[in-house]
Amino acid sequence: MNTKIPHLIISDIWKSSDEIQLRSLSNGLINETWVAENLHSAEKVLIQKINTSVFPEPTQIVNNHFIIWDQWEKRKSELNFHIAKPLPFSSGELTLTDDNMNVWRTQEYFNAVKCFEKCNSVEQIFQTARSFGHFDEFLWEIPASKIKPTIQQFHDLEFRFKKLLSALQVGKNERLTKAKKIIESLLAREAYIDQFKDIVSTPTRFPIRLFHHDAKISNLLFNEQSEELHSIIDLDTVMPGYFFSDLGDMIRSMSATVNENETDTHNIHIDNLNYKAITEGYLESVKDKLNSAELDWIHHSGVWIIYMQSIRFLTDYLLSDIYYKITYPEQNYDRANNQLILLKSLEKMLVDQYAIKKVIT
Repeated sequence: MNTKIPHLIISDIWKSSDEIQLRSLSNGLINETWVAENLHSAEKVLIQKINTSVFPEPTQIVNNHFIIWDQWEKRKSELNFHIAKPLPFSSGELTLTDDNMNVWRTQEYFNAVKCFEKCNSVEQIFQTARSFGHFDEFLWEIPASKIKPTIQQFHDLEFRFKKLLSALQVGKNERLTKAKKIIESLLAREAYIDQFKDIVSTPTRFPIRLFHHDAKISNLLFNEQSEELHSIIDLDTVMPGYFFSDLGDMIRSMSATVNENETDTHNIHIDNLNYKAITEGYLESVKDKLNSAELDWIHHSGVWIIYMQSIRFLTDYLLSDIYYKITYPEQNYDRANNQLILLKSLEKMLVDQYAIKKVIT
């Protein structure tokens, strides 16, 4: 038996005499996850150790998950996706704390499904965006106040900008000097902060809704044979937010020609066809639910998210890499520069194709 999972957890699910086989799922970036199979009954469940450094209130994410699953259970006959059921321990609680104060949870395991790490075609990009649109539309049936934020100020652009300003005061001189041009470019776009502040200060025009907040194809599961959508997973970041969050996330990750670790600046730009597939796919699902103010600002979604990500990478670089994992000393600098170049590419495309006015000349 894998010693990383205390016997307490396994024995709470099945009889101690049952033979259990464990398989680690290593693709998760935050929590540690295993598939546990009871070889006597052939039953499988997911077992997960929650990273309490990222999620300091782990019961909150599991309670949120149950609320979402419960709403799905009421409407599942009308929906084209599944939500995994959170499974209680013998106490009836959805979490269990071991002797080392690690927090565990279990949930339904889906058989005969597969996932993709990245989209392989424009059509797949369209369908991914459309799927997250369907999921968001479903989430909006749940009052946003019922779901508690699991990461405070996650997509709060003003908060991230203030963190950057603070880092400018305490960062090491050599890093401040190296990043001078990136700093100037980000500060020159402070008008984006004003746009964000206008949005969050007018809830009648820009209502708080629930969003996935990690919208990417690897958080979708597909039927193994048909490759049709099966389920939406990784619901830990589902929380209240604004209309730009999931669309902006997908634009940042799926319309970029390369990922955020690319250092050859000639390769970094927005793919126009991918951008069109993302926005059209998402809007096909949600356009009737968004109001006119949200639709008027819809093409700023990617701008704000990419701008925010460049700020976050640069802030971490100036603070000597305390948040993002790096594999070489200048990686967060390169990531911040990558995202800034991507932002400039998006700004130009929006001017050329959608007549969106740039905030700087």
